[in-house]
Amino acid sequence: MQWLILGTLPFISALIGWLTNRLAIHMLFNPREEKKLLGIRYQGLIPRRQHEIAAKTGEIVADELLTSHTLQGEINKIDLDPYLRQAADTLIYQRMGPRLKKMPLVGSFLNDSVLSQVHKIALEEMTRQAEPIKLRFASEAEQHLDVKRLVREKVESFDLSQLEAIVHRLAGQEFRQIELLGGVIGFIVGLVQLGLMLAAQAVG
Repeated sequence: MQWLILGTLPFISALIGWLTNRLAIHMLFNPREEKKLLGIRYQGLIPRRQHEIAAKTGEIVADELLTSHTLQGEINKIDLDPYLRQAADTLIYQRMGPRLKKMPLVGSFLNDSVLSQVHKIALEEMTRQAEPIKLRFASEAEQHLDVKRLVREKVESFDLSQLEAIVHRLAGQEFRQIELLGGVIGFIVGLVQLGLMLAAQAVG
């Protein structure tokens, strides 16, 4: 009977190691709300620190990722030509053209050829002003866009159930490896304990 108990010691230690790591992973997100057990308050790490994580994430994004003129550089990469052409088409042919044709005197001289010339001039001017407008827009965005606040509010509003599902979907294999590692380490510790106990009995 004693040998049976001693023989199961490594397996019991492996089970404890596996369960401990599994519980630790589970407690990253659970329980969502603070609980009390034997007078001890406990709560999942992410729910408990969500506000701090949100604030720190906002700081990192604003200070480290969106460095000076990052936003401006990205806005400058946008090709506005297709949108400018569409805007010029709408402005000249759909908005201004019909209204000008209804005006006395002006309407009698306004034909498709004239509209085409006006369209060409409008498109050239809009294209010329595109870069300055993008620069001004980017500058205004960098000055007035509160990245820290936006990121903080977004992280704070995360649905933790959805976030947990995403994390498990992305890192499920790694979590299983951590659980298995706990079992392996527990088994090794159990073997060491078994060896020490056998050695102590042999000496005794």
